[in-house]
Amino acid sequence: MSVKKIQFLNEAAYSLENEEVEVIVLPSQGSNLISIRDKKTDTEILRTPKTKEEYETRKMVFGTPVLFPPNRIEDATFEYNGRVYELEMNRAKEDVHIHGFVHDKEWTVLETDDTIPRIITEIRSSEHPGILSQFPHDFTITMTIEIQGTEVIQTTEITNNGDSLMPCGIGYHTTFQFPDSAELRIDVQERWRLNERHLPTGELENVQNKDEFSQGTRLSGVALDDVFVMTENKAAVIDLPGLDVSYSVSDRFTQWVLFTASGNENLLAIEPYSWVTNAPNLKQLPKRLTGLDDIQPKEKKDYVSRFKIKRK
Repeated sequence: MSVKKIQFLNEAAYSLENEEVEVIVLPSQGSNLISIRDKKTDTEILRTPKTKEEYETRKMVFGTPVLFPPNRIEDATFEYNGRVYELEMNRAKEDVHIHGFVHDKEWTVLETDDTIPRIITEIRSSEHPGILSQFPHDFTITMTIEIQGTEVIQTTEITNNGDSLMPCGIGYHTTFQFPDSAELRIDVQERWRLNERHLPTGELENVQNKDEFSQGTRLSGVALDDVFVMTENKAAVIDLPGLDVSYSVSDRFTQWVLFTASGNENLLAIEPYSWVTNAPNLKQLPKRLTGLDDIQPKEKKDYVSRFKIKRK
């Protein structure tokens, strides 16, 4: 077992490994868990760039970018607890803010432990005026990544350091290798109806091919950018040549997004969100449905995701 400081994509990175698995974390790139490799089959689980140039073309579809808040906010603004938030309009063609504030920032390495192996990283909003100008809350996000056997565990803890109630929604743009031969198994019952700006209308529709999803479906040629309400089974399984990968999340997550781009790029993003896209602007709907949530002053909440490898 080991934790080593390495160079990856011309950036300072950390490699964690045991006898079964090796992972790479990029603190300078939003603490992106950018690689999970099964050592026994030499299989890369995530979509991992081979070069800096490839990564720079579209950073969001490599590894596990942290979305705080996740996905889109309509007109880049919302009101919560009597306060109006004006976010950066970073996707003007849709008039939305997208992907949040922390995925492109450098995080601080707090601790490494090669006996586990484990790394702990952190970002604090008070050190980033560009975050505070949009989201005026003093918060800390601490991420712990560790390996246990053939399982990689990612725990993200969000702390409200301030004196006012803080709205809180988080997600990951977790993008897997998904060749033509791969299959996805996931339980989905209801899908959010989206408008032309990819924002939920507030209406749900039944998933007609839900049995196909739960039993295993190939997605070659299928373009997806769909948002689903999670069922009680908060795990998705990818069937790859030689192994299965289970991606499961804790109860604070309430939504899945499935994204394949054109459907012809051998990628599948399985994105767990604690609240649905644009949740703060869907206040006419119950919180139990949208996942809209907050954190009290001086309190914290944690969010856990697990990658479990099972060889065939």
